[in-house]
Amino acid sequence: MTAVPPPPPAGAAPYGGASASKNGLGTWSLVTGILSIICCGFIAGIPAIILGLQSKAAAEQGLATNGNLGQIGFILGIIGSALSVVGMILNFSGLLALPFAEFS
Repeated sequence: MTAVPPPPPAGAAPYGGASASKNGLGTWSLVTGILSIICCGFIAGIPAIILGLQSKAAAEQGLATNGNLGQIGFILGIIGSALSVVGMILNFSGLLALPFAEFS
């Protein structure tokens, strides 16, 4: 009788497979940080700050590989929120009032 050879050993898990699940935090932090500067102000700046902090924490735990994107999104979120608040203060104080009253 002939013996059947054993099956080959199972392969190892792919490298870096588990860390890809938290990389979206850094990407979304960067996207919302850019939006906070371009058009949305603190409405997108606050989520950028929160997602940036979560992304940095995930990178420190080894669950994400793009902690730098989270850091950049965090900084852009702070800048966008600050510019939004400064713009609102200047607008409500009347310093940004345009001189259209002269033409009417």
